[in-house]
Amino acid sequence: MGIGMRVFISWSGQASRMCAEALRDWLPYMNQAIEPFVSSQDISKGERGLDKIANELNDCTYGIVCVTRENQSAPWINFESGALSRELGKSMLAPFLLDLAVKDLTGPVAQFQATESSSKSDVWALVKSMNSKCDPNVDGERLEVVFNRFWTDLDESLIKVRAAQPENDTPVRETPDILNELVALVREQTLQIRSLESRVQSSRDVNSSTRYTIDYDPYEARAQDERELQRQRINRFAGAVARVVGQEHMMEMRIKTENDVQFTVTPEGLEIAQAQVEELQAVASKYRIGGTIALPGRKGQWVSMAPF
Repeated sequence: MGIGMRVFISWSGQASRMCAEALRDWLPYMNQAIEPFVSSQDISKGERGLDKIANELNDCTYGIVCVTRENQSAPWINFESGALSRELGKSMLAPFLLDLAVKDLTGPVAQFQATESSSKSDVWALVKSMNSKCDPNVDGERLEVVFNRFWTDLDESLIKVRAAQPENDTPVRETPDILNELVALVREQTLQIRSLESRVQSSRDVNSSTRYTIDYDPYEARAQDERELQRQRINRFAGAVARVVGQEHMMEMRIKTENDVQFTVTPEGLEIAQAQVEELQAVASKYRIGGTIALPGRKGQWVSMAPF
């Protein structure tokens, strides 16, 4: 017998909520193992506690964020996107664009593989991705038949949601802005590739028993510089977190990865962190480092920070 796949659907604002509810009702037709979760409270009002979000995330294996022109820069949309990606991984999080194109998507959520809700092929790709992670999954040919049968239902529901929205004067992104973002992404990927090449070369040198080299390796030197910069960035991040929570409440810091730091604090420190979660998220976004703030042994509640 298969295990249901819990899907966390995040939303903010009236149109986004209606989109989330339409997906909640429609997705189980694609695969009965899909179990969508849509919260009953608007995240923009901050009425859902962070511990509630964390508990739901623990049970979810896929995340969908319903994005509109109006809410794409909303702090809570970006917070939940970060929390979802941190728990599930980038490949398990899909921004679902109600009334904008991928090229007009901005902010932290733009780094994920987005789905344009008005594109049948885009939604089909999302359905196939979700089905592949279900247990059991539906046969490809049968899934396509079901999708084609029910696509009109979802499309018509979303058309009504878009039609009910007031006119939005959010400008469409200009071509130079999009090109600048692409250049930045390419540069970042180039640095990552060079860093990987240096690690591979270093591993080969260490494991070689027949040849030694003392040649200067500029890639290795760059990798060492990057590690030092990363260490400094983590130290600055930890200092900023301590200033928000209070140095006297900090007990221990544990670096899990270069982008994931765990802090152990006193009960008073946790209360401060819960009250200052937006400021802590701003710190995490600034340094692109995520983490958690919890009591010793991660007992009880904790505060999660996403790295964007």
